[in-house]
Amino acid sequence: MCRDRLCTHSENPSVLLASRRGESRVRIGPGFARSALLIAMRSWRPHLIAIGCVAVLATQVVTVATVATAEAGQPGDDPDGLIRYELTLSARQISVAYEPALRADDPALAALLAWSPGAAQSAVRVGRLEGHRALSIGTLAPDLDAPRSPGPSHDLWLTRTEDGWALDARPPIPDDPDDPDDPDDPDDPDDPDDPDDPDDPDDPDDPDDPDEKDAEETEEADDRPPSRVPGRIPLTHRPRTESADMLTLTLVPDGDDSGQLELQWGRNYWTTDFEFVTLPRRPTPERTSNVGRASSLTRDSDTSARYRAAMLGARNETALVTPDGAHIQVLFQKELGTDGDDYLALASTVADGGLVQLTRGAVIRLRTEVPLRFADTLLPTGNLAPDFPGAYGLWLKKAGIDWRLVFNNEPDSWGSQHDPAFDAAEIALSHVQGDSSDEQPLAVYLAPRDDGQIGIVIQWGDHVWAADFSVAQ
Repeated sequence: MCRDRLCTHSENPSVLLASRRGESRVRIGPGFARSALLIAMRSWRPHLIAIGCVAVLATQVVTVATVATAEAGQPGDDPDGLIRYELTLSARQISVAYEPALRADDPALAALLAWSPGAAQSAVRVGRLEGHRALSIGTLAPDLDAPRSPGPSHDLWLTRTEDGWALDARPPIPDDPDDPDDPDDPDDPDDPDDPDDPDDPDDPDDPDDPDEKDAEETEEADDRPPSRVPGRIPLTHRPRTESADMLTLTLVPDGDDSGQLELQWGRNYWTTDFEFVTLPRRPTPERTSNVGRASSLTRDSDTSARYRAAMLGARNETALVTPDGAHIQVLFQKELGTDGDDYLALASTVADGGLVQLTRGAVIRLRTEVPLRFADTLLPTGNLAPDFPGAYGLWLKKAGIDWRLVFNNEPDSWGSQHDPAFDAAEIALSHVQGDSSDEQPLAVYLAPRDDGQIGIVIQWGDHVWAADFSVAQ
């Protein structure tokens, strides 16, 4: 019989374990492991709870910080000093960017803008054009036999010729002076005139087989997309009675697949048409298994790109990027023509004080990363959540013989589900009704004005509504 407080053996098959303090003896049996685990959990429960709370809070902080960084979109996201207008039709985009400092009263540009028949040719770089590979504008058009041909990405040069005006579209010149593909660079490692070049085909000590190397380069060239080629975009010119001191470029939709590029500068107004053509569909690879491809998405995956792609499947978008990098975007429903009941109701059933209903589409949606000022009305950001962009639903409202625009704090509602309890502001609209034969579907675009303001223009059939605003400082 062992008399020690701690005993490592016993005549009893069960081993007795005494605590160091000697207050109790615990018999190690079948329930000992569970009892010990419960005691440990009770003693560590406060610490585990604290650790869990800290982990949850840390995760929320990181998530909020990430979302705020990605979604808040404060001015200065990608400032480049240029004004950029973007138009997305049927999920295909065209964008133009230009320098706001180009002024018509610049003596160096006076001769260019004062065109007359027989004048000498001259040109000035006015902006940059980028677009989806289905974009066709001027001589820039997709090569249907080259499915990998890139979309336009060209510098635009306003050119005056003996016959009139045009935009010369030139592939941009690389800004990197150390471009390894520069044939005139004496330090180019691919220069065949380099006497120490190990790949020189005329070098008798070259260990590589030139025929094999040429075959490899040919295969790489076949996989490489074709380079961009210059183009010319003819312009239709019309003189203006009033002079526009600053150059402005505007993208105006006139359908779900087409539109116009408009330029104003000095006493000149130019236009040209563009469209997105239908590209041949790539052949679908033969399916060899009934098992679908596994998804790489997790609960933390960023699905904003997928959400945007799905949204642009049903709506078009016009957008403005300020020189500071702030975005102003407007989404509007596709395929709302003049043959539906909603358009016919404009002339018959919209009473005084009534709203235009869009029973076949979502409400027009405005998103802005900067506060906007419409005359005396300020439209702030953060209306849905602090430090986030402003998001509003836009509703056309009849007011006697006039029209007004209502900004509502429910930007994602359907076009027939207006709740006046969420109205945030209301402004006056100018309204012009033109030729009743115009079949223009519903379209919205942003247009720069001569005085530096920006116009939001809503077109539908023969109706045109507009209001000007400025970016609030």
